[in-house]
Amino acid sequence: MRNQQGAAALLVVSVLLVAALMMSLGSYKSLFYQIKRANNQIESRQEHWLAEGAVECAWAQFKLSKSVPAVVTDCDSGFATIPSFASTLKGYLVTSTVGFASVKKEIMMGGDLSFGAMQSSADVYFHSSATFSTPDPGELSSDGWECIALRYKKRFYSASVDNKGVIHGESPYSDFNNPTNKDCANTATNRHLSSSSGGVGAGDDFTQDTDLKPFESFFGVKAEDHNDIRDNGVFHVMTGSITGGIPNCGAALTAKIQSGKHHLWVEGSCEIKQSEYNDLVNATSSTNGVTVLIHDGLFSVMGPPSAGATSNKFKGVLFHFNHEYTPTTADWAGFEANGHLNHVPSVVEDSYRTIASYYQHGSFTVSGGQYFDSEDQAAVFFDSLDFRYNKDVIDNSRNANTIPRWRKGSWNDL
Repeated sequence: MRNQQGAAALLVVSVLLVAALMMSLGSYKSLFYQIKRANNQIESRQEHWLAEGAVECAWAQFKLSKSVPAVVTDCDSGFATIPSFASTLKGYLVTSTVGFASVKKEIMMGGDLSFGAMQSSADVYFHSSATFSTPDPGELSSDGWECIALRYKKRFYSASVDNKGVIHGESPYSDFNNPTNKDCANTATNRHLSSSSGGVGAGDDFTQDTDLKPFESFFGVKAEDHNDIRDNGVFHVMTGSITGGIPNCGAALTAKIQSGKHHLWVEGSCEIKQSEYNDLVNATSSTNGVTVLIHDGLFSVMGPPSAGATSNKFKGVLFHFNHEYTPTTADWAGFEANGHLNHVPSVVEDSYRTIASYYQHGSFTVSGGQYFDSEDQAAVFFDSLDFRYNKDVIDNSRNANTIPRWRKGSWNDL
């Protein structure tokens, strides 16, 4: 009987020991799993931190020249994690990948520049033909590119204007990717490929934007703080009067460009005469794009000479910015433009003519961008315009004159 009781007790103890062992093994297995999981999480975070560090490294290199460095390094970190840059519509996308971790952030150049080959807070008046051989393609949708030829704030009139689209002419920028060869969207509800005659027929590619602020959007600085841009050490400042302007302004601009000064800020008025046109346009063609900004004054471009006109295009950004100056028709006296703009009778509709601060005469081809920030004034185009949007040229201007910044919502807004 005692032997049976002892055997039973031994059996119970054995069962308990086996159960305890199984529980212990299960506990250890769970512990090992937790340890491995923790290690994986640590490795994942380490990879993410390395990727973040590489993005910061890219930012440090970019800020030095406000452009993508010719050789991107790992900032001597020793981790050999090299970030990459890719051009975007607003700036550059920086990407760093370490293991399974990938960090992407976008660098924006200047302000939040909207789409539009030409942008104007001034009223825009095309007396003759205006052709946008290359519009700003904007973003790609299922219907096609959301092309914007003109973005204007209040009024726009055209005797004849035509958007040629993005598949027939010059590429809007060097790395423009259009694998399916789509043109501007052109459906009944998404019309971004249009033409207009007599002020009728323009589609969404000629778009009104009542919140448009060209100077702030382009440079990333409020209009009232424009001196921060003027005095940034990049612009060469030229000063003239409002009524007389810079003497022989076109020749003066040409001389500065030929001397290596490619970003020019003019205080006062400027008229580029026909006799000065060829030399100025030819000077811009040998650059990556110039910036000519006229501040608080009249601005007129009289176009090429009637014979012997250059085949080159004006390569750059033309910016007319009147912040404190309001024009009168009397201010045009002494300018070649006056004989055309204020001829009696004038072919320019009075509500535009009497508030005009910009006048463009003769055929003129632009490769780059054109901006007017002169609200309640007018930009008048008398003869034909051939406009070819060139983002590379615009980026060259913005990169030189604006402060790069991370797009809002980044993991670390530097």
